[in-house]
Amino acid sequence: MAFPDEITQTIRGVCRPLAIILYGEKRTLSTDKLKAASVCIIVPNDTDKHALQHTLYLAIVADVPVNLTLYTVQEWDALTEDETSYAAWIRRKGRVLYEQGA
Repeated sequence: MAFPDEITQTIRGVCRPLAIILYGEKRTLSTDKLKAASVCIIVPNDTDKHALQHTLYLAIVADVPVNLTLYTVQEWDALTEDETSYAAWIRRKGRVLYEQGA
């Protein structure tokens, strides 16, 4: 069962993400049904992340909890240079759902 495309489309409809990365999923053992998801969103540097995060939480309609982590491009580039950072872990382990220009 794939991550719901509707959530990716909602995120893209609300903001101009440079990338959307799925980095965490909780699923049931018996049916593999999605129970929760964690998504990282890379946004332009001039974005008010806190306001956008609030708007996204209100816009996303999902049957499961969706945790959002937002980074600006500048933050993402700086943090992913440090291989011990959480952002670098997301980059290594996550699955890109959307990438601008891809």
